[in-house]
Amino acid sequence: MQKLNVGFLGAGEMARIHAGVLRDIADVEITAVTSRHKNSAADLINSLGFKNAAAYTDFDQMLAEKDLDLLYICLPPAAHQGQLEKAVHKGIHIFIEKPIAINEKRARSMVEAVNEAGVISQVGYHYRFAKGIQKLKELIDSGQAGQQALLQGYYFCNSLHSSWWRQLEKSGGQIYEQVIHLYDLALHLFGDYQSAEGMLANLCHQQTEGYTIEDNSLSLIQFKSGALGSIAGSNCAVPGSWKKALTVICENLTVEFENIEKAVFKYHQQGEVDTKVFTADQDLYYLENRDFIEAVLEKREAQVPISEGLKAIKLISEIKENNKKRAEQNV
Repeated sequence: MQKLNVGFLGAGEMARIHAGVLRDIADVEITAVTSRHKNSAADLINSLGFKNAAAYTDFDQMLAEKDLDLLYICLPPAAHQGQLEKAVHKGIHIFIEKPIAINEKRARSMVEAVNEAGVISQVGYHYRFAKGIQKLKELIDSGQAGQQALLQGYYFCNSLHSSWWRQLEKSGGQIYEQVIHLYDLALHLFGDYQSAEGMLANLCHQQTEGYTIEDNSLSLIQFKSGALGSIAGSNCAVPGSWKKALTVICENLTVEFENIEKAVFKYHQQGEVDTKVFTADQDLYYLENRDFIEAVLEKREAQVPISEGLKAIKLISEIKENNKKRAEQNV
């Protein structure tokens, strides 16, 4: 069987993660990488041993010269400037890292472009592929978990990251770049939301040059099911430590996720408690990439199509807008 030809737009950390995973998937071959800096594209190609791949600095040239089946878009959200639309117009299937955009209008236009082209898409919400998340989703959807009640999550770290990450107009803030994973899981598990409020603040980096994003965020969410949620993010926590946690409480079940990949399920019915532990036995990046490749080969929808990438952006946009309105009223 002929391999699927893969191109990359972006040669940073996430591109390297996905390219490293694809190296071990027999159905694909990476044939091109585009980056603003040709040395970065060439270094990714050489370091991972892609002997038949070409390095580009011009995305349009890559599209013209390479017959791509798949395109991996691994860019800061502000760098999305119509490349997706050009690719899907040529019938190229899309894997795009989150967030797909930092405002709802732009996200909607990207979803529409993919849908109109009829190509397959996948968004990089790899936490959805954790065994515990998938088991909990199954129990909620089947009704076995009972009434959804409460969801609490947090994402804590302390890092300056890249310069673009610290600039509001380029990244949208920590809430878009990192905490969005938890907002995605909240919507994935509990469904659409009814209302959302939140507070964002820069408390620890006011004297850090070029740091224009929030370093703390807190939200309150009511879902259409009646369930409640709260999600917090902080970039003021322990340096060098990335802690992600999620607790989900339902009528018959409580689940505590530690860094998402380990989940402790406590089934509580009729006064009895039964505990089971689920841990990821495969790399989550591998699982999301494998699903995308299989979706293309099988001509089916991937597990996290681009329409799913819009949902958390809509929720976060409302939280940020309500925070802005509150701040203006308090002036």
